Amino acid sequence: MMISADIVDSFEVSGTYINSSMKNISKSPDMCAFCAYCSSYGKLSMSHAIPKAAFKTMLRAGSGKAIGIPKGDGDVHLTSDTGEAPLLCEKCENDFNRNFDGPLTNALKVLENEIKRQGLRTTIDFPANQMAHAVGSVAWRIARSDALMFSEVVLSSKHMEELDALIRLPSDEVLKHCTVRIGRLIDKTPRKSGGFGDEWMGQFMKGPEVFSTQKKRNGKFGHFMMDWTMFGFIVHIIVPRLPYPKSKNSEGLNAGRPRSEQFPLICWNILQ
Repeated sequence: MMISADIVDSFEVSGTYINSSMKNISKSPDMCAFCAYCSSYGKLSMSHAIPKAAFKTMLRAGSGKAIGIPKGDGDVHLTSDTGEAPLLCEKCENDFNRNFDGPLTNALKVLENEIKRQGLRTTIDFPANQMAHAVGSVAWRIARSDALMFSEVVLSSKHMEELDALIRLPSDEVLKHCTVRIGRLIDKTPRKSGGFGDEWMGQFMKGPEVFSTQKKRNGKFGHFMMDWTMFGFIVHIIVPRLPYPKSKNSEGLNAGRPRSEQFPLICWNILQ
């Protein structure tokens, strides 16, 4: 796969998808519980749904803080929340870090460095299926985690089953079942009008959201899409795989504006 910075259209979505929860019962770090992945019983690791390295990158650049978009109405603000919560046993935590988080974080870091060096027309080579599998694992952990920053991400049991089956596939089969998109965050709003400079966009953090990609019919929703951000990149995953609808909506980010008026500008690329 080649990840490029060419501009593409974003997905159309219709409404937030909220249904019955598949998240684990709330746990404390020092209690024993069932691992969300292998179901073994014991002490759980403090897991990050979005790779910890992504937050390290943002927080290090911002003296321990990142730009956050609040849930519901409210102003853009600084935050140090990383969504850490007990979720996986030590073995599964190590497996996820090695197989999913490391490759995803490394690819995005390389891409970000190349964008800073060459601009948005740069490309890097990276295995598409490996990237998709890593993105799917993040979506799965977001849906399972009971961390506060993921509290509004709730999937139906049907969709949770689809996502669970997806990440247990061999990597070379993942893209047959899902669509993944990665976009660079850019703020074209001038600083004098409240926009953020380029150096701040790598510190931008938006809580994950889930959308239905089809309107509710006969009491049932269609496919779902989840999105979240990682140090200057916004990531979308649709399960199951869909063709790409088109949407032209985009706008810059302004500090102090309500979340309802914020539209991150998603300017580039696809992985298929």
